[in-house]
Amino acid sequence: MNTEDLLASLRKAARDIPMADIMKARAFMVRSASGLPKKYREAYSNELFSHLYNVFNEISRSKKPENIENIDPEEYEEFMRRLEEMGISEDKNQEYFNKLVRITAPYLVFIAKRPIHPIGMTFPGGDRVVEKDGIYYCPVKDKQNTVEVALCKFCICRDAEEMVKGSKWKMGL
Repeated sequence: MNTEDLLASLRKAARDIPMADIMKARAFMVRSASGLPKKYREAYSNELFSHLYNVFNEISRSKKPENIENIDPEEYEEFMRRLEEMGISEDKNQEYFNKLVRITAPYLVFIAKRPIHPIGMTFPGGDRVVEKDGIYYCPVKDKQNTVEVALCKFCICRDAEEMVKGSKWKMGL
């Protein structure tokens, strides 16, 4: 499979999802974030949903990827396995959220080559996903690599620690 084939498949899947299902995904995100502190609740339920929704619309409107590249079948299979392992909670709307992620995440990872989480999203501890000199950094990238269902392994972001080390090296420390 290549990026053109994947985009065609994702575009078809996106066009087949009714807006009511997108709203159910949003409802799931709001409910699942209800126990978080306000700052993180807003980041998850507002920023992340807006990011996923904008990517979803981008996929629906897209014609062809900028670069047509082959996708490593083993990497893609592992990525999709992790997506399929996303749990189902008692909230029946989680399946709608999972469908949204199954469309947007492969697009971000394999086609757009952008972070899965939105730039600027705040994580617990106050750290954010940032972009510096065309490189994306995430505060949880390396901390999530051992989590079986985490998608961080596939995300284009580098660990935020690399940005700190790079700054020290540039300053001669």
